[in-house]
Amino acid sequence: MTRLDQDLPRGWGMTRTLLMGLLALSAAGCTSAAAPSPTQEHTTASPKDGVVQLAEASRAFVSVAPVQPDPSGALLQAPARVAFRDEAVSRMAAPLAGRVLTVHVRTGDTVKQGDPLVTLDCPEAAAARTAVATAAATLREAQSAFERERRMFEQGVSTERERLAAETRLTEAQAELARAQASVGFVGPGGGTAVVLRAPLAGTVLSRSAAVGSAVQAGGEPLVEVGDPSALWVVAEVFERDLPQVREGARVQVTLPSVPTPLAGTVTSVGAVVTTGSRTAPVRVTLAEAPAGLRPGMFGRVRIEAAESNLTLPVEAVLLRNGKESVVYVKQDERTFVRRSVVITPPVDGRVQIIAGLTRGEQVVTRGALLLDGAADQLL
Repeated sequence: MTRLDQDLPRGWGMTRTLLMGLLALSAAGCTSAAAPSPTQEHTTASPKDGVVQLAEASRAFVSVAPVQPDPSGALLQAPARVAFRDEAVSRMAAPLAGRVLTVHVRTGDTVKQGDPLVTLDCPEAAAARTAVATAAATLREAQSAFERERRMFEQGVSTERERLAAETRLTEAQAELARAQASVGFVGPGGGTAVVLRAPLAGTVLSRSAAVGSAVQAGGEPLVEVGDPSALWVVAEVFERDLPQVREGARVQVTLPSVPTPLAGTVTSVGAVVTTGSRTAPVRVTLAEAPAGLRPGMFGRVRIEAAESNLTLPVEAVLLRNGKESVVYVKQDERTFVRRSVVITPPVDGRVQIIAGLTRGEQVVTRGALLLDGAADQLL
């Protein structure tokens, strides 16, 4: 016993011994191995090949099901808009340079086919109409000359060469008149410098940029736009990866915020060109019955029935690794599961379509997939 121990109160030696023992136990705990993670308690994984051995105690928390086509019919979802059909919109521009004299319509007006829209003052129109009159007079003169030469040739007064020359002049006059009439066809009927733009179809004036007194150029910006509101369809923007699942004639449901119930339709055509930026192609849908109040420009969503042979899985079966790779775990035996990369479509009603990576009948983990891969995230 040291001199310090003799000076301390009785019982201090035993207290010091107890404290030293507690410190030794604490140091031993700090150097021991860290506790296993929850995933390690459930599985033993091999990151290299994606093979996972599931602990027997965790087997009850994992469900496995075969990959099968969705019996209810696979669906694709895509944003969509209501638009005019290709032949249902006409944009009227000036056929010749000139100036606006009169505007006969306003935006929103209903017009019939042939109704006047805009009257223009075009100096070239007078020249075109004069050319027709001149060509017609030349043709009459050439016709008379040919008839005279033909009679003289039959009487033996004229030669074959003179008759052929008259016939050539007649043919040239006929061609010139046809050319002049084709040119004045762009101008339309009437006289002088007035040119009247008329509605080529019945419908509604969608826009009007013409103003009285403004100058216009041939083939410039449209002065009036007319559309037929009864000739509409729905245009869906479908991603490039989903296009192989869309076929003409497929049934479609269209949902619009302004329409209380979904609208039925069918796929009319699938776009042949993919947009560079969005990587989508237009899929045009014809509605079985267009409701009242349907207007171009309305936005909504479509649900397109895809091919029945498509394989589907619940979204819980698909995990996301590194923020971009979609994977599932395929059953190898009762406790062994193998990670598999798959290509999927966006989820619809809690299910995803499998485009590549799996074959029909393979056993896939559909519940508890996160127990097999603690480094992954749930798809949804």
